[in-house]
Amino acid sequence: MINIKDVGFIRFYFAISLVFSINFMLTAQGVNVTGLERTWNSDNELGFKSFKTDLKQLNDQKIDRVRLPIDLDYYLNEASYSEKKSFAKLINKILSYADKKKVHLILSNFNHDLSETNYKQQTLKIANNWIEFLMLINENLNAESVYLDIVNEPLVFPNSWEESAPIIIEAIQNKYPNLKLVVGATNANSMYELSRMQPLRYTNIIYSFHFYEPYIFTHQGTAWTGNQYATTGIPFPYKDSIAVMPRLSDKALKTDGEINFRDYPQTGTYQAIKDKLSLVNEWKLKNGVEVWCTEYGVTENADKESRIEYINQVTATLKELNIRGFIWEYEGNFGIKNLNLKIIN
Repeated sequence: MINIKDVGFIRFYFAISLVFSINFMLTAQGVNVTGLERTWNSDNELGFKSFKTDLKQLNDQKIDRVRLPIDLDYYLNEASYSEKKSFAKLINKILSYADKKKVHLILSNFNHDLSETNYKQQTLKIANNWIEFLMLINENLNAESVYLDIVNEPLVFPNSWEESAPIIIEAIQNKYPNLKLVVGATNANSMYELSRMQPLRYTNIIYSFHFYEPYIFTHQGTAWTGNQYATTGIPFPYKDSIAVMPRLSDKALKTDGEINFRDYPQTGTYQAIKDKLSLVNEWKLKNGVEVWCTEYGVTENADKESRIEYINQVTATLKELNIRGFIWEYEGNFGIKNLNLKIIN
């Protein structure tokens, strides 16, 4: 039998446990499942088992939105005949399994080679790639749960993108009018470029942006970003303590990393994240459109506690602003899978 004192202790213990469990919960609305984009590892074997495992694990944790980056140009135009057949078989199995599990898939076009020097020709190739790809998956194409992210992180000038995007959109919508298309802005899906962009005249469009600010924290120690991000040990949020903040890496000297490090007390805060995300939210509300953040995350080079704090803060702010977010990524050098945390929707 439990007496009154025991009840009081149990309530206290439960309250403390709840506080600690919340601190270590990773919240999410969607997650990127990588492997088919061939950006980091071009030698991936095309196997359904790993994708099925990831989708099942996410689905078990109530994540029903998954973004799937794909190197369409490679698999459709450069791969061998046997590899192309394997890709077609794999992507159809993924679509079929996702449909069975009621998981919505955002299929994103990576490594498209769209640039300012070739955008007129490459735009037509991208449009044709989408049509060929849609023919490959036609039997498993559910317009209610499949979205096409037409071009990941375009790097052309804004006026060139204003010319290219409609060509791709119309090519798809002429044959598949019910499909929902995801469209980001230039400068690598910049939220700032999106806030300057005029909404397109088409229906079934969802606008997107990527959020990794402040980069000096989210990309610390990543080899591909250069010396300005060489400093590691940067916490989130910023802590006003010499004992906590690291010393600026010698490699970052005389780079923009010096300025970013100097400004981190202002940029590495909860308020800074809210202020920046509010910018794109104002654009969303002004134009009455739907906007998603299709990538946000932190490199594994950051400490675990800071990664959790950052991802939870961005997620909470996105939810508050009614913007669906997709963490980059489930497995990989930004992977959240090995954090062994409960993901709640």
